[in-house]
Amino acid sequence: MYGGIAVARNLLCLTYTTDRGRVFLVDVEDKRPVDFWEFGDGADGYADAGGVAIDESFTIYVADTHGERVRRFTAFGKALSSFGQPHRRAPGAVSRDRTGFLDRPHAVAEHDEVVYVACGDQHLRRGVQRFSYTGEVLSPLHAFGDPEARFGAPRGMCAGPGGIFVADTLNGVVQRFTSAGRFVHEFATARGVGGISRPIAVQDLGDGTVLVVDQGDQPGLYRVDLNGRVVEALSGTRGIVDAVDLARDDAGRVYVLDRDGERVQRLHPDLTPDTEVLDLAEYLHDR
Repeated sequence: MYGGIAVARNLLCLTYTTDRGRVFLVDVEDKRPVDFWEFGDGADGYADAGGVAIDESFTIYVADTHGERVRRFTAFGKALSSFGQPHRRAPGAVSRDRTGFLDRPHAVAEHDEVVYVACGDQHLRRGVQRFSYTGEVLSPLHAFGDPEARFGAPRGMCAGPGGIFVADTLNGVVQRFTSAGRFVHEFATARGVGGISRPIAVQDLGDGTVLVVDQGDQPGLYRVDLNGRVVEALSGTRGIVDAVDLARDDAGRVYVLDRDGERVQRLHPDLTPDTEVLDLAEYLHDR
């Protein structure tokens, strides 16, 4: 499943894929889309809109999974540039795991003028790469602090003052790094001994806990502490169904992209239900 959300002040960005990448900008207070555009190029004209990030100047970064690049747009939808080199490997060929080359990027995050890109449908040493705002290639993160270790197809990230959190999906853990890129620790999100964890999204709450969307053997949205202990299960009781991504605004409100990427719900800072921001299925039906 592709798509993602990011929020900056009163502007929320939602990405979605049909046969092209789609980007929606939503006023979170009025709860209405204020802009929309599509992208896609190449011989087949196809594009995947994966995860998204917005920086302080409202520049938007979208992971184009099919195109194996990160696309940069203004808040008005003007294409600025793209960065990251595509692998373009032949079907069945072994991937060349190289810095600056994006193999199936799925998620993107930004903090302090650095853009983080989570890549891969397999285990990669360079599964989380870093770029400057201008696209300059920086050194990648090292899984578990080991240059030879591999990320397991990470599907989600968040970055902020509390560090960088990577939902390391196939490894079944969330990895935490400092903002300088130093590995801190990892924790599993499985419930119970022998459980299978498949985290696909993570959001730091700034209070020693994080929200994690897990698609393991007990799928759902969970608030966990930094040791991986489940503090609270949020799915079901708040009407959250099939969550795929998370975001948090400056006021501490949490945005949940659920229904496999078709709806955005907002929670108060204490994680009680607030409002439905957008039902994309209804919006597209009415257009």
